[in-house]
Amino acid sequence: MSKPQVVTVLAGGDSPERDVSLTSGRDVYKALHELGVPVRFLEIQDLEDLRRHLSDIEIAFSCLHGGAGEDGTIQRILENHRIPYAGSGPEASALGMDKLATKRVLTSVGVPVPRALAFKDRDLDSVAQEVIRNFSLPVVVKPQGQGASIGVKRVDTPDKLIPVCAAVLEEFGPFFVEEFITGRELTVPVLWMDGRDHVLPIVEVFITTDFFDYETKYTDGLNSMVVPALLDNDVKARVEDATLKTHQALGCWGFSRVDILLTAEGVPYVLETNTLPGMTPHSAMPKSAAAIGIDYPHLVEKMVTSALKRPIK
Repeated sequence: MSKPQVVTVLAGGDSPERDVSLTSGRDVYKALHELGVPVRFLEIQDLEDLRRHLSDIEIAFSCLHGGAGEDGTIQRILENHRIPYAGSGPEASALGMDKLATKRVLTSVGVPVPRALAFKDRDLDSVAQEVIRNFSLPVVVKPQGQGASIGVKRVDTPDKLIPVCAAVLEEFGPFFVEEFITGRELTVPVLWMDGRDHVLPIVEVFITTDFFDYETKYTDGLNSMVVPALLDNDVKARVEDATLKTHQALGCWGFSRVDILLTAEGVPYVLETNTLPGMTPHSAMPKSAAAIGIDYPHLVEKMVTSALKRPIK
């Protein structure tokens, strides 16, 4: 890194992903410290807590997963204070957190996405009827604006549909019901380096449960990863193309991670984009980078460097 500015690693926050954020943040801090980069760790509680520290931040590396940390709010605050930061800008961050908005953008550029029905203030009996008319069970119920598979539920029988929708609506607000697609779980990072976006090795995720929810994602022993995924060349090319189109259509910058379901027919359905990928020991991005010889500290360094290369609007 060419500038001796201090990098402030932001972690914590008040979203349901706080614990993941703290783990990511501590690992990022250790990596930069190991490289000799001037760095400090800042654990915050909420937005007001962050605002009290803005005058002390020269460059920000946000590990504030979920909520205001990932929906563009923090990014807008940093931009308004002319603080360089790693990761995507406010608009791309907001799109990435809004799964329905993501679907609309990706559909417009020809990227396959699962069909979905959105609900907010509807009678749940009519919701259930509409879902049954349009989809075969099982289906997946998802909050519109959560990450890390928080609140995501699989519904296998009609009698469970209304209770699950009610629970998700009560806890998270607007939700949607998505068709269930059987396929291989892939997750694919993108990293800006050498002046352009690179699709990193494709990661395949294997789970020991029947559904890839929050607990399965972050509990030791419930999932494992193979990188690079074993794919033939034409399928690999389709997955990489869908990943890069997703990253660029949403306007992501620096890095992202795209979650994909690959059908038996070789169709890559994009589920969501993570504009602030997890950087914990369980996380796919560090494992993918390691597969091409980029160790964790140098991955973090490249992510920080992208903050200084962001195009000026």
